[in-house]
Order: sequence, then C-alpha cells, then structure tokens
Amino acid sequence: MNQPVSYEIRPMEPADVPAVEAIERLSFPSPWPASSFLYELQHGTHSSYHVLVKPEKRRSERPRRGWRRWLRSVVTAPEKRRVIGYVGFRFQSSRVHISTIAVHPDWRGRGLGELLLLTAMEKALERGSSVVSLEVRASNRVAQSLYRKYGFRFTSVHRGYYRDGEDAWLMEVPVNQDATYRQLIKRRRTLIARLSHPQPDVGQNNRDTL
Repeated sequence: MNQPVSYEIRPMEPADVPAVEAIERLSFPSPWPASSFLYELQHGTHSSYHVLVKPEKRRSERPRRGWRRWLRSVVTAPEKRRVIGYVGFRFQSSRVHISTIAVHPDWRGRGLGELLLLTAMEKALERGSSVVSLEVRASNRVAQSLYRKYGFRFTSVHRGYYRDGEDAWLMEVPVNQDATYRQLIKRRRTLIARLSHPQPDVGQNNRDTL
C-alpha cells in the first residue's frame, strides 16, 4: 500500500541548476541554458524560482531472513533526494507572470505540475498581486485544462512565439485578494495534500510541461 508523503518545494539554489537544466532539455525544444537560471538566481530581484524535491523512500526494516540481500540493496542502491520539477515566476508591479513550469518526464501525470502551479498562485496571493498570467502552447490542451481549474482564461495569442513557430496563448486570472478565490486555492491545496508516493513512469510539460 502506498503511504502518503510530503513533497518538498523550496527555493531553487545554484546547486539545483544542473538537475533543472536536465529537466529543461527533456521538456522543451528550445531549453534555457544553465546560465539563464543562474542569472535569475543571482540577479533576478523580481523573480522567484522554486524546485520540487522527490520524497525519500522509507527504508524497510531488516528482514529476519535474507538479510544479506537486504543489506546489499541498501548499500548499492541508496535513495537520494533529487529535483523532479520546478517553477519560476516574475513580479511585475501588481502582476505575477509564471515564466516556466516543468516536471521530469518520469513523474508527470500525477498532479505534481499542479502542486508547482499552486505554489506560484499562493505566492502571488501572499504578495497581494491582482493578476497572474502565463503563456501556454496552443496545442497543449492538458496544461490549458489545468490552468482553467484555477480560473485562467484566454486573453490573446502571440503568433509564432515559440522557436519552432507554434503560437502561444496568453492566459490570465484576476485574483484581487478575493475571498472566493482564496477558498478555491485552499480547496485545491487540500486535494493535492492527498498525493501518495508514486512510482515513476513515462508521461507528458508550459513553458508548460506538466
């Protein structure tokens, strides 16, 4: 039986950048280089970047029999905490723009992209922002569906926005510290808190791969 665990989301650090860059390369046809993330971390006074860290597996108790096999598995395959997703957003006066969000392909389709999005929305509310915006590929229906859960609506199209020529949809949601919207965020947080420890498999990412 899967046991509920807590995924850690914390501010991105320079040491996280190699793992973030690896996810970038797996997620986007025109990935950001490591230097872009390092610049944002060092000089982006109006930016905020966070990483999602994989939960540690609890080591099983030593069995009464077959203890040599158990010991060998512990020694040769230690479980390491690692970055499996990230989100970045920029503060623009009273607005917040989500610039990038991605989850490692092995961990997609399990609500983790929503967990990262929720983090950005909560930070926007804490800051007193009035509007949250983002771009999403015109073909990415999965991401668009997720954003609509949070009240995002299509506002305009950026023709040929992506390097491969695909259009980007600009989507926005007014938050305005509205009590109803805060309740929506609270309900989504409660649902996401029920996430259980998943087993990796292959799935599908906005600057939007979820």
